[in-house]
Amino acid sequence: MRTVVLAIVCLTLIGCTDRIAPHRRELPNEPSVARLSPMTHQYSVPVLMYHRIAKLNPSEQRSPLMRDLTVDPQDFDRQVKFLKDHGYVFLHVSDLEAALQSGKPLPHRAVALTMDDGYKDNFTEALPILAKHNAKATVFMVTNNFDRVGRLSWEDSREMVRRDFSFQSHSVSHPDLTTLMPEQLEHELVESKRVLESGLGIRVTSVAYPAGAFNAAVGVACADAGYRAAWKKGGGPVRPLHASRPFELPRIRIHGRTDFEKFKRRVFWSEPKKAG
Repeated sequence: MRTVVLAIVCLTLIGCTDRIAPHRRELPNEPSVARLSPMTHQYSVPVLMYHRIAKLNPSEQRSPLMRDLTVDPQDFDRQVKFLKDHGYVFLHVSDLEAALQSGKPLPHRAVALTMDDGYKDNFTEALPILAKHNAKATVFMVTNNFDRVGRLSWEDSREMVRRDFSFQSHSVSHPDLTTLMPEQLEHELVESKRVLESGLGIRVTSVAYPAGAFNAAVGVACADAGYRAAWKKGGGPVRPLHASRPFELPRIRIHGRTDFEKFKRRVFWSEPKKAG
């Protein structure tokens, strides 16, 4: 009888321990996130801005623009592995937007990867690297680029959505939004949102300004079009203070010429000093 009672007591204590310390249970595909990334209200999240992930062909190597836009897959793999190994939680930009809107905390170490325009190599090169590291990213898509040579197809994009890519707007045709007449501006913002939502079955909540160009009128037009956030170029990491400026959210550009030491500095200088 004593043996039975002791066994019941032990089982009860084990159950209590599981309820008291659930953090000891590892999360699927995220074995270190809970330990390395406590939640904080004083987050500082680098949103990294990429374009192409590809090997340059001889013609592209002669183009300063293409060299600037293109990160070698080997370099990208090293960058993503570095983030994973250092306990960074990969977010979609919609996660950041939601936290800014609600005032909820984010992981102490978090990062969002974004890719502009919709290059084909986002599917052929970036997707396998991200999948290898259980990472995710957001594509800011120019909707006129679908099915063009060298750009994402609808089939590519639907597969990317199934594999935890997010798609957000980068306008219809990538114009300087500050130069457009009101009806043209409305078309670029409303139509790109509509095309993405209907074609991919997703909710589109943000837009990245083409070439980073915006002004007060463009910000108002974004809000009128139903976006809850818009992303510019430059400005450092996203912090809680940006809740009051949701249509001026910053990103950190990663160039083809960004070497590994510079990459680490761009990630680490944006860290909060302590977890909240």
